[in-house]
Amino acid sequence: MKVLQTSTPMPLLLLLYGLDESLLPPERRRRAIRAIDSYLVRRAVLNLSTRDYNNVFRDLVVAVARQPDRADDAVIKALSTMHGHHRHWPSDSEFRASLEQDPIYSRLVRRSVRILLEALEDALRTDHTEQLTVPVGEQAGAKLTIEHVMPQSWRDNWPPLENDLSEGADRDELVHTLGNLTLVTARLNPTLGNMAWEGKRQWLGKHSLLRLTHGTLLSAPSNAEITDWAAAWDERRIRTRGAYLASLSLGIWPHADDLRTDPLSFDHNHM
Repeated sequence: MKVLQTSTPMPLLLLLYGLDESLLPPERRRRAIRAIDSYLVRRAVLNLSTRDYNNVFRDLVVAVARQPDRADDAVIKALSTMHGHHRHWPSDSEFRASLEQDPIYSRLVRRSVRILLEALEDALRTDHTEQLTVPVGEQAGAKLTIEHVMPQSWRDNWPPLENDLSEGADRDELVHTLGNLTLVTARLNPTLGNMAWEGKRQWLGKHSLLRLTHGTLLSAPSNAEITDWAAAWDERRIRTRGAYLASLSLGIWPHADDLRTDPLSFDHNHM
């Protein structure tokens, strides 16, 4: 909640954690919190208003108080039936479209962007991945920073594609989309700067340990149909990587139907 800069859910969380495990088992508590997490993150990504959150979470407290032994079901049902711009829980299609197309770096506060990247890094790790300690949340600001792979000042070293009739006119928004963002150390960030792709690729390959970089940027994500993926970094690769990361995000922050059918496939808590 500190990362999302809202304390409004606190009374609901205190209620959920105050219920004895004999009444509300831990897995049900986690499921309820995961629904709240998804609701907040999805709305933050779509840059939706927080003005009605006091009413939203007051309603959720009432719903949980009425059905404490099934608090998760109460939270999911209440959130999924909310309507209107100030209250609704964004659908998969809305969430995906925003992640793939919107310039989230320029539209969201940096903490919210880091939430996405940190959570994606976490989700990309498996039992076979070296267990590195990756700073998360507020601590990430001091150690990891957001890096634009194709730089914001791309005109310096990144000429438009030869077949691009717009001569790169759409790049100014595209560079701020999820598909073009990764995390690097604060020391590496200024070194990379506006460096051309070949140099940036070598620096990232040598110094980055993140799966977010090695598994989706320096090597092709599983949805890619591009040969010689790492030979270049262009609009098509940004969009392909963005689509892959958006699909991954749907699993990290699921909507109601997925929580009902497969509630515990992930156990992330990025609030």
